[in-house]
Amino acid sequence: MSAGVSGATLWVPVYLLWLRLDAPVAFWLGLFTMLFGFGSGVIRNLRDGTFDGALVRRYLLIAMPAALVGGWLSGSVNQAFIVALFGAFLILYAIIIAGRTLHMRGDIDRHDNVPVAIAILGGALTGLISIGIGILAMPSVLRHRSSRSPGAAIGSLVMIIFFTSLAATIGRMRPSLISLLRRDSSQMFAIAIWSVPGVVIGGQIGPRLAQMLPSERHTRLYFSAVLLVVGVLTLARAAAIR
Repeated sequence: MSAGVSGATLWVPVYLLWLRLDAPVAFWLGLFTMLFGFGSGVIRNLRDGTFDGALVRRYLLIAMPAALVGGWLSGSVNQAFIVALFGAFLILYAIIIAGRTLHMRGDIDRHDNVPVAIAILGGALTGLISIGIGILAMPSVLRHRSSRSPGAAIGSLVMIIFFTSLAATIGRMRPSLISLLRRDSSQMFAIAIWSVPGVVIGGQIGPRLAQMLPSERHTRLYFSAVLLVVGVLTLARAAAIR
């Protein structure tokens, strides 16, 4: 929440590696769990006014349809390969962002655009593997002219992640997945009893932590550090998919 990275990134390895749920159930439950946390974060950001509504709407008009399509196609692609490839990309991406930030002098150029390719790819990846839009859109959102502060940029990103993930969660509801969810419903309920309160509390704390970041430079370094951890976890997810 504090870095603008989907909470499903951290939950899916727990569901795959520790609780050993089937991959389709783990991915869907990861999205479902993070919706409560990011929903809490959305309420926090609405209350604090730390987001840009116009920017959020422009991203969602592109990302949500892509997430619906990606979610529907998720059952017919080799998820282990996609997750492994994306995990390797995240590690490289984190190193590049950190390197550029450390060599950055002064303010970076601002823009007024919403990159269509990033919104489409991020939405589709969120549907396919439950992560994508936040990580890919973060640098662009941070540089957008409407982002008054790092906290406001992450607040906008929280909104984008929440609604894109909601579309991905709906898009994944194929008949085959519904039957798996019914089979594992008792275990999923036992998990949700503990996970949902945790992410709701985190949803209130995360935006406040984001608002404490002193500058864009610190935000980019913090984001790259989180991204590096996420990349390692994503590779672990790929190895665990059966």
